[in-house]
Amino acid sequence: MTNKAHVEWFHGSPEKIKILRPGSTVTPIITLARAFSHKPVKLSIEVFENEDTGKRQIRISHDGTRQGYLYRVIVQKPETDLIQHPDSHGASGEEMLTKHALPLEYIEEVPLKNLYEYSESY
Repeated sequence: MTNKAHVEWFHGSPEKIKILRPGSTVTPIITLARAFSHKPVKLSIEVFENEDTGKRQIRISHDGTRQGYLYRVIVQKPETDLIQHPDSHGASGEEMLTKHALPLEYIEEVPLKNLYEYSESY
C-alpha cells in the first residue's frame, strides 16, 4: 500500500494505554492503525491505481464496533524492536509485531468509522 520509507510507526487500540506490550501490531500506515483501533474481526483493503495520474486510491473497510485511540509508537531500532507479522496479508513491513514493550505517544481519539479512504502518489 505504501512506497514510502517506514520511519514512523502507529498503533490503534480500543483502549487507552501507555505502553505497548510485546507481540502488539504496529504499522507505518496511519489510516490502517485508525481502522485497527476499532477492533475489527474482518478488515478489507482495496487499492486502485490510476496510471494516467500516478495516483493510488486506497479504501479500508472493517466490521469493528468500538471507538478507538491512535498512538505513535516510539521505535528506536526497527531491525531489533520489530518483526514481520507472520499472518499479515500486506506487503512486507506494513504490519509488524513488537518484540518487547515500547513507549507510546498519544495522538488522538478515533470516532467509529467503518470506511477510510485516502489517495497518494506513487
